[in-house]
Amino acid sequence: MWIVNMSATDINKLFRHDIFYEDKDAHQALWFQRVACFCFYRGIHAGSSWLEKQ
Repeated sequence: MWIVNMSATDINKLFRHDIFYEDKDAHQALWFQRVACFCFYRGIHAGSSWLEKQ
């Protein structure tokens, strides 16, 4: 699932709680967590309108 298609509540939960992962999945998991943080700080989620913010 694309993380930017998640609801604002889901993005907030991903930001507040770190995900658990195995060592072999660390690289991908950390990228996922970074995207969640970026989406949280920028207000990007399924209900946001990016055109209004430009």
